[in-house]
Amino acid sequence: MSARTRNYDVISSLPDADLSHILSFLPTKQVVATSVLSKRWKHQWRSVFDINLTNSICKEYGEYCEEITLNTQYALDSFNEFVYSILLKLDSIKSFHLKVGYGSSSLGSRGFPSVVKWVDHVVHHGVESLRLFPFTYSDMKLPVSILNCKTLVVLDLFSFNAKDFSSVRLPSLKILRLELCSFLNDRDLVLLLAGCPILEDLHTEHLKFSLKDSFTHQEGETLSLSKLTKAEMPYTYCHFPLKALHNVEKLHIELNKMYRSFDEIPTFHNLTKLKLHSINSNWNLLVQVLNHCPKLENLELDEGSTIDRRLHVQKNWKDPKFVPQCLSLHLKTCIFQNFIGQQGELMSTIYILKNARVLQTMSICGVKALEVERELSLCPRVSPICEVILNAYRFSPDSSL
Repeated sequence: MSARTRNYDVISSLPDADLSHILSFLPTKQVVATSVLSKRWKHQWRSVFDINLTNSICKEYGEYCEEITLNTQYALDSFNEFVYSILLKLDSIKSFHLKVGYGSSSLGSRGFPSVVKWVDHVVHHGVESLRLFPFTYSDMKLPVSILNCKTLVVLDLFSFNAKDFSSVRLPSLKILRLELCSFLNDRDLVLLLAGCPILEDLHTEHLKFSLKDSFTHQEGETLSLSKLTKAEMPYTYCHFPLKALHNVEKLHIELNKMYRSFDEIPTFHNLTKLKLHSINSNWNLLVQVLNHCPKLENLELDEGSTIDRRLHVQKNWKDPKFVPQCLSLHLKTCIFQNFIGQQGELMSTIYILKNARVLQTMSICGVKALEVERELSLCPRVSPICEVILNAYRFSPDSSL
């Protein structure tokens, strides 16, 4: 008996629940293909409640999903028929993950009605995890049934266009990710989040807004995301009520895009990890933020890679009268990304070294990093274990929470 046969016999002897769990990790097309193995397997795939319509492949630098690409009407019809045949045979659907590329805008337009029907179907069959990546040459309209799904726990959307958020009820949603999605205005984003009362993890990136500054002060004040512990909002260019993020433990925001000078900075009592992108050399604002993060342990500042424009922005550093509590008691790591040697950058770095009592690592990364080595070597450090790391590079490396 060959090793492959022995492995097949071992797997086939497993209980149905274990087989279903194993199959749930495979793309749906492979799961359905197991029905031809034997009588035992003929209907086994129907007990898998996870529909994964992607092609999973492994590359040198990690795993990712390569979308199914539809370039002809025949391919579109065949794919639609396959998906319908799967959905109609399942009584319950736990997760629905769709990553499909439409080779032209016309195919996308013809394929979108089917996507809406699939979403409506899984919403009415208790879906908990919904990930939709329909790659087209234009935004697809968001199926409205999503916005009132009582069972959704995870929602991940790419390149959708939504216009009506007057009625959003997502009582079970804990994880929300939005990328390249289009909104009429920032008020719609606030209304969407207001309908997610137990949201824990929020990620928005490259959102598009036709209009801005549209929500009222009262709407901003009443937005409460009390369960939210992680918020990553890079490249989210809109005004946003920071007060709603007060409970987070990890935060990444475009500060100069989301904060306005007359807004109140809330106290982030639980925040331990903070990344601020593009503060426009507003060092006074940086100090204000640090004063409202009493437990901060990890700080990362990234001014972006538009060096030519930043060279004309010269806002000098002024030592604040009081040292923020996080510097005195908690800050362990500090990273300056895209460092170009402005006076404010250097002085703020020296200030942190002089006042961060438990600092372990100060990392300076950017085209001018090595040019401040002498100044930093002469700077007194209040932390006896602090290590200063200088790294000169021309492009910013990826960094995330």
